Amino acid sequence: MPHFLQNLRSRLSKLHDLFHWPLASLRGYLTAVIIVATVPMSGLACYLVVQETLAGNQALEDSLLRTASTFALTVEREMVSSIDALAILSYSDSLQRDDVAGFFATLTALPKMRSTWSSAYLLELNGDVIFNTRQPPGKPLEKISDRSALERLIRTGGPEVTSLMEGPNGQRTTGVLVPVFVQGKVKYALGAWITPANWQKLMNGVTIAPGGFVSIFDSRFQIIARSLDPQRFVGQPLPLGAQQVMGDQIAGIQRAQVASDKSTDVYVAWKRIPLANWGIGVGVPAAPIDRNHARSIATALGAGMLSLAAGLALAMLVARRVTKPLQQLAVGGPQAVQHPSEVRELALLQSALRVLEMQRELARERLQAKADEFETLFQNSPIGLAIAQDKDCHSVLRNPALAAMFNELEDGHLPPHVVLKEGQELLPDEQPLKHAALTGAKTSDVELDVVHQDGRALRLIAHAAPLYDHAGRPRGAIGAYTDITERKHAEEALITAERRLRESQHMVELAQAAGHVGFFDYEFVPDRTTWTSGMAPLFGIKLAEFDGTWDAWIKLIDESDRQQVQDTLQTATRQKQEQAVFEFRTSLPDRSVRWLSGRVVLKYDESGQPLHMIGVMVDATQQKSVELARADFVAREQAARVEAENANRAKDEFLAMLGHELRNPLGAIAAASEVLNRLGSENPAALSARQIISRQTRHLARLMDDLLDVARVITGKIMLTRHPLDLAQATQRLVTTLEVSGMLKSHTLQIELEEVWVQADGTRIEQIIYNLLTNALKYTPDGGHVKATVRKEGDMGVLEVSDSGVGMTEPLLSRVFDLFVQGDRSLDRRQGGLGIGLTLVRRLTELHGGNVAARSEGHQQGSTFIVRLPLVAPESTALPGPQDTSMPNRHVVVVEDNEDVREALQVLLSLAGHSVFTAEDGQAGAQLVIDTQPDIALIDIGLPKLNGYEAARLIRQAGYKGQLVALSGYGQPKDVAQALEAGFDAHLVKPVDPRALEALMNKV
Repeated sequence: MPHFLQNLRSRLSKLHDLFHWPLASLRGYLTAVIIVATVPMSGLACYLVVQETLAGNQALEDSLLRTASTFALTVEREMVSSIDALAILSYSDSLQRDDVAGFFATLTALPKMRSTWSSAYLLELNGDVIFNTRQPPGKPLEKISDRSALERLIRTGGPEVTSLMEGPNGQRTTGVLVPVFVQGKVKYALGAWITPANWQKLMNGVTIAPGGFVSIFDSRFQIIARSLDPQRFVGQPLPLGAQQVMGDQIAGIQRAQVASDKSTDVYVAWKRIPLANWGIGVGVPAAPIDRNHARSIATALGAGMLSLAAGLALAMLVARRVTKPLQQLAVGGPQAVQHPSEVRELALLQSALRVLEMQRELARERLQAKADEFETLFQNSPIGLAIAQDKDCHSVLRNPALAAMFNELEDGHLPPHVVLKEGQELLPDEQPLKHAALTGAKTSDVELDVVHQDGRALRLIAHAAPLYDHAGRPRGAIGAYTDITERKHAEEALITAERRLRESQHMVELAQAAGHVGFFDYEFVPDRTTWTSGMAPLFGIKLAEFDGTWDAWIKLIDESDRQQVQDTLQTATRQKQEQAVFEFRTSLPDRSVRWLSGRVVLKYDESGQPLHMIGVMVDATQQKSVELARADFVAREQAARVEAENANRAKDEFLAMLGHELRNPLGAIAAASEVLNRLGSENPAALSARQIISRQTRHLARLMDDLLDVARVITGKIMLTRHPLDLAQATQRLVTTLEVSGMLKSHTLQIELEEVWVQADGTRIEQIIYNLLTNALKYTPDGGHVKATVRKEGDMGVLEVSDSGVGMTEPLLSRVFDLFVQGDRSLDRRQGGLGIGLTLVRRLTELHGGNVAARSEGHQQGSTFIVRLPLVAPESTALPGPQDTSMPNRHVVVVEDNEDVREALQVLLSLAGHSVFTAEDGQAGAQLVIDTQPDIALIDIGLPKLNGYEAARLIRQAGYKGQLVALSGYGQPKDVAQALEAGFDAHLVKPVDPRALEALMNKV
């Protein structure tokens, strides 16, 4: 028997043995049919009921988890919102200045903090509560009980949320903490108390089944809030079993017992909040759910048993009419049945069996002959053959040739591979055999690339023809594959070699011409050089003009470089170097000079004598020029940078020293002027002199302030203290000041003011307004008009100052805001300036997020300056009440090395009724303060023997508790900070403002 049929029969036999049925009566099989028909249906019904129950249970679990996750997101959002709000408060100007009292005032002045906060508080890093907004300042405060959260905040520098702990007044509460960075370091922790009641409010929007609950627990598994019976559970720990099940899991669900009632089971889902390691628990009673599950399963099982009993009874009744004739047919064959059966199918079966027996024998003989012929052809063909026995190609027979092409495995399966057609991967349905089996379309002469998992690639020519069933539909396909890999490789190698040869030759020529490169090969014996086409142009000659000897080559090198090239090559050959590099110049026919750089590889014989020098020559002229230019540029740039840095440093030192040196005489003049004013002489000449001294002192002081301010603005060292400000009120105050000072007596000033609120530093806004108004008055002749307008334009507030003065031409208009730029100054101008006022206006406006512009129609056409600042909502402020201006008598010590300033301050304070003692150096001044213990001491910073900082530290170490005030010509923020750090309580800039001095005296 042919091998093919034997294999087929063997497989069918194994399949029959695998599914062998036991010997039994037909009645038994009919009974089994009923059982088989009934049991699966009953089982399916039970399965569906169980699945529905499980699905309901899963839906419940999903709902609980979803509710837990949703509520966890709500709690997390509240935490994040609180952290963001606290982070914004931590960057408050008062807190950054370490003004804790000011920050407390700012917090308590807020109309409303977050609704979930019971209060806000500030912590030292050791856990001490500095203040609590619910408690008045000065009341003793406790430490925070959750020190672990504070330690994590210090260690990580990030926000933290505490566990449930004892809060103010012994109440349970939770806290949200953020670090407060001062000068880049964590100095405090700013927090907010959130009570369980506030967390409880978040549960109002959570929908849960009757009897269910929602709870919040902290990282220590303490219940913070609970929707059901919170008074009973808040502060209680979760059951130990629940804690162990949860562990560090982010989310989950379990069946558990209520902590207080161990007989009541619930289904609980939990969700962790990573931000605080808190958790959300959502639970529903388990008993109603379990009862519904049990009732559904019992109903399904009862229905199944009833169906099975009814089926068995019917099977026994019908089996009697079928079993007897079938038994006769089975035992004796078609001839053994004497009477036709009442069952039509059994009668037809008897007749059919007789005909079938004769046809089967004839068909078997024909099929055997064809199978033998096909088996021989299939197994011995050198062409790969495949037969798909179904349209989806699940069963495919392959001959040995095809199996070798695809590396067929021992179990008859193909290893992974990729089939490509014209470089595109073919899907399984697009491959020839399966395409023919699915669509019935024939495929011929298709070239395919087959890439195996091990990297082996084949080029095949494929043919495929479909097989049809009796209805003319495709039921499979036959495919033939021919391996043409070697032939294709040979063709491609030949084509590639020819193409590369042509391309390489062309690329070498182009590369040499484009890159100014040439290649050469020099043979030491017999002194012969071979140049490529790129070498000759480098020397400015034609290739035919070079005779190929080393002497001819040396003559082309510049005389000053020949010896150096010779020495380089001689050293390389003497030391048996394999590589050498040299540079030289060559003169071209047009008398220009070209730099060439050569890199060579040297070959030697067995005795060490040089044989070949192979190398490349490159035009390095441009590179040399760039290197020389770069070196020159770097030298000039470094010199310019050093010069600029020196000039900038000298400018800063000059401005600082100028301000300091002018403030000393200004201080003396100002104090002396105030003394004269208080003496009250009615002599008109004395009165006029005092007024002149006072005006000019204020003018010089303002010039110095402007000069130092513009330096701080330009270097970015100025700090703004912003608050809502009515621009109209600020303008009105400046106008009133100018009227009182008499600066408007020669001009007409018109004002149109509309209420406009901006977020600004009041002092700096007044500088802007003052500079614009005084600039308009300065460049407007006597009798001229000046107009100041404050109005709104969209979302911007506008301050506009216009005048009828000298105007500006286009060159000046484009530079009017530059430093030290001024308009033409006539001889009758009585007020001068440094040309820095408008620069300060522009820089201060930009620091406030606004802009400034200037307009003028030309010479003698007047000028207009427009400042625009962003609007903010108006702020309601209470009017200040009357203040007590009386000053009590104080015991005062003045330490100042400048005699005029010291005497002027002594007289000024004595006239105010104070007892004044003076010293002229730091050592004597410190001893005087320690001995006399005055109410207040005014100490200059620049003192001999001991400077002001050293004197202040010495005084504080001696136990002095009074007020120390620093006097200095330097008023930058770092100077103020240094004075406060040394032990001073306040800092005054020279010349001392009498009003500021009076305010300090009143505070003592």
